[in-house]
Amino acid sequence: MSASHNPSKDQQRITPPSSFVNPPLTPPPTEEKAFVQVARVLQLFRDRKAGRPTRRDPWTRFQLVSGEYDDIQRQIERDESLHGYIEDKIRYDYDPRSLRLVVRMPTAVHELFIDGVEDAIRSQLKDIREGSGSAAMFARKVQTARSTEIYFPVEDSPSGTKSKYEPDASFWHSDAQYPGVIFEVAYSQKRKNLSRLAEDYLLDSDASVQIVVGLDIEYGSTKSRKATLSTWRTQVFHTGDGDELRVVQAVANEAFRDDEGNPTDHPGLQLRLEDFAPEELTGSVIGDDDRDITVSAQQLCQYLAEAESRARGRELRVKHTIPSGVRKRKRSETPEEEIAPGDEARFLEQEQKAAKRAALNDPDYETNSKNSSSST
Repeated sequence: MSASHNPSKDQQRITPPSSFVNPPLTPPPTEEKAFVQVARVLQLFRDRKAGRPTRRDPWTRFQLVSGEYDDIQRQIERDESLHGYIEDKIRYDYDPRSLRLVVRMPTAVHELFIDGVEDAIRSQLKDIREGSGSAAMFARKVQTARSTEIYFPVEDSPSGTKSKYEPDASFWHSDAQYPGVIFEVAYSQKRKNLSRLAEDYLLDSDASVQIVVGLDIEYGSTKSRKATLSTWRTQVFHTGDGDELRVVQAVANEAFRDDEGNPTDHPGLQLRLEDFAPEELTGSVIGDDDRDITVSAQQLCQYLAEAESRARGRELRVKHTIPSGVRKRKRSETPEEEIAPGDEARFLEQEQKAAKRAALNDPDYETNSKNSSSST
């Protein structure tokens, strides 16, 4: 009983609040403190919309935390102008399992190169369509979809969020839920993630995606002009625990262009018509009337060289010259819709809080934003 009237030694050592010269700051709520990337992602989108240089890689990764992606989506939807720009111009992937957001900003070389490869495949599909028989009937339903959004259901994802991808190019049968053939152009930051990306496409689609093609056209800071081709497919393996669907790399980083920029003796990209849709749509239609669709190493080198040349020489090309003395007159801009009373102050306060949180959690934000946003 007497012990209850005497403070313990530990209690006696507690420093009274008045002893602190500068009392510690009250930490922000956990959910606010964690949302560091929201301001960075939104600023990247706003910089792109305004045409400001971003100093970002064509493949920029943001490691988010739970709830942060939903917050980004909510803030985008509040800004009608930014929302429309993102829907039209920005390509990004999101995986709710890893909470990783990837913003894609491909260069002119990558876009021009994939356009050449697409065109070669379209031409061969057109030739097949103009024929007769089951192959022609099937080919008439296959179209290029470029970077059309692909959504995959994810088990146990928060709020039922689906994973989202926007590949560099894809070919889609009109009766299929997912594209049969997907293309990804690899470079620096993206190269090391390409195998994982192919695995997501193939397994998350339950093998509806038949093949993923990787075209690696940039080798870091070296002067090499080497370019390689890779492909991934699914295969069923029989194990002691039952059958397993796995992804295998059918073609692994095989060079179609050497260090000097010359085509190699590689056979190039080799596809079959049946690759463009799952077997539910090919087996009973194509049958024995399957066809080869190929893009040779020489063609791949030609498309890549043309893309590089066009990207380098855009400033040297011919443009129209307006006669001296002719003035250019643009229409005056339509006034933007007025913000409701109180909204402007609220949005400003939210942005200031987001910026403050980013600064508090990362003092090197301004100088190291590129490295921080790309870290895993």
